[in-house]
Amino acid sequence: MAEIAKEAKVSFGSVATYYGSKEELYMACIVQPVEGFIEEMLAFNTTPESSVDELHAMVRNHIKIFYVQKEYLRLIVQVTAQFECFNEAFQTINQYTVKIQTKIQELIINRQREQQLSDGNAEKIAISYISFLFGLRLSYADDPTIKDWNQFAEVALRLFGPK
Repeated sequence: MAEIAKEAKVSFGSVATYYGSKEELYMACIVQPVEGFIEEMLAFNTTPESSVDELHAMVRNHIKIFYVQKEYLRLIVQVTAQFECFNEAFQTINQYTVKIQTKIQELIINRQREQQLSDGNAEKIAISYISFLFGLRLSYADDPTIKDWNQFAEVALRLFGPK
């Protein structure tokens, strides 16, 4: 907490008074940014005219988010990996992950009905896609360029089975 206070150019007492403990400060680092992160992740249309165009845009946006938000995603991965230690933060992150998954499922189901995507279990496809994004973040801890990340967009699109 002292290092954070120094970096923020405030007194240790201010940080301690506002957050109370290291655990509360850590929780704030997880929960406070999640709204903006989720809003960005949910910025796609579930009933587009062209599923391929919308999927391309969604995947490119998600890849950009995962590239830009690397520090925040490291915290999320830590919480997820040690969910017993960070139960409250994990429940919050999990709740928002389900929200993203549900909206992606809706897009998949709508486009499968229109026969723009191959048949398949929409829930499993959505989970696979989210897992793919987190896997990229974990695999590319050495900070590759956005160009490197964008090369995976085509791979991600295949998960959806566009026709």
